[in-house]
Amino acid sequence: MIQFGKIKGWLLTFGIVLILLSSAKITWGQVSGVSVVNDLTFGNVLGGVPKKIDKATPGPAAEFLVTGIAGSDVTIEFTLPTYMNDGTYNMQMIFNNTDCAMDSSSSPDQTSPDYNNLDPWDVISYTIGSGGITIWLGGKVVPRLLQDSGDYTADMVITVTFIAR
Repeated sequence: MIQFGKIKGWLLTFGIVLILLSSAKITWGQVSGVSVVNDLTFGNVLGGVPKKIDKATPGPAAEFLVTGIAGSDVTIEFTLPTYMNDGTYNMQMIFNNTDCAMDSSSSPDQTSPDYNNLDPWDVISYTIGSGGITIWLGGKVVPRLLQDSGDYTADMVITVTFIAR
């Protein structure tokens, strides 16, 4: 099982910058590692203006790499936040049922992945390829019109579990 994740945001002069920050911990199985290739970054967010990051957008979309023995089957389960909090105020987060994509080819393509439009709210079964599994995740933040400035954070957990055959 592998678990990691935290979403963090902070206020800039005219908006809020939100970034997915992650670390990984491996506990067992045919999965040898999970690394964060790219954080989920919303950039400047203005009060009252929802901002969506598509999973196919290189740079702002979150990108993770699962490594292990090629041919090993795994399940991938996200525990996603519905709100970010700065200790006093909340900001809504939305992850839709098509916000995830995966590719286990030797040269993964974020704009045309092998396995697309996945629901990150469901447990996903996948097979590790020779280059591992690359996972992309998009999402949306919905600030209130008069969203209070602050350092908004929310935990996100991704659990990768080896499936014995």
